[in-house]
Amino acid sequence: MSLGTVSHTEGAAAAPEEALSADATAFGGLVCTTQIPDREDGSIELGGIREQTRQTLANLAGALGRANSDLSRLLHLTIYLTDIEDRDIFNEVYAEVVPRPYPARCCVAVAALAVEGMRVEVTALAARAA
Repeated sequence: MSLGTVSHTEGAAAAPEEALSADATAFGGLVCTTQIPDREDGSIELGGIREQTRQTLANLAGALGRANSDLSRLLHLTIYLTDIEDRDIFNEVYAEVVPRPYPARCCVAVAALAVEGMRVEVTALAARAA
């Protein structure tokens, strides 16, 4: 019995040769993606948590769209913050961007992320459109 095909999507901008991750990976009716506050030119948004959150959630919306999904189809979101005190501001932006009903989610404080100054990263699981 075949379980289906795994597909990978590319980001809005061409991924650098050293990239070790797809923009999103889909299997059956599900899509998984991890997003950071990187801009289309490859630079990282290193402003405050509000700016980084907006960029990260915009990237999430784009990745989901390229994988035939969207923010309304989110099933689970894991949020990584380098300062748990940033949670309230993250939640303000999240509530402006992500439609209800909200997905299940968790928020984890981490010591650091991959780029110095980066304060947020998200990993999402969403349903694909039929």
